[in-house]
Amino acid sequence: MEYGTILVFLAVAMLLGMTALGVNHLLMPFRPNPVKNATYECGNVPVGDAQIRYNVRFYIFALLYVVFAVEAAFLFPWAVVYRRIAGMLPLGEAVVFLGILVLALAYAWRKGALKWD
Repeated sequence: MEYGTILVFLAVAMLLGMTALGVNHLLMPFRPNPVKNATYECGNVPVGDAQIRYNVRFYIFALLYVVFAVEAAFLFPWAVVYRRIAGMLPLGEAVVFLGILVLALAYAWRKGALKWD
């Protein structure tokens, strides 16, 4: 019986979603033209192509930021409950975790991923 309630909620959600999409499709006018498809630049006439290529270094730098943000997200709860954890095992686990991240940072540094120019 527990799954029956979930199935009812799922069916209602799907029905509401399909109804909303159907009403949106009926009410929304679809009349594409070159002015609507043009890139909007704050009232200025668009110049050139809107698609530009970014250097891959920006993506690598962003990925490194995400890695170290996740590190902080993992270490913060550990630091909060550190006094309640008994023994040296949790400290050793944190040191190993940080050591792996330091090795990854050293590798990225040596490969030149941290150079901005």
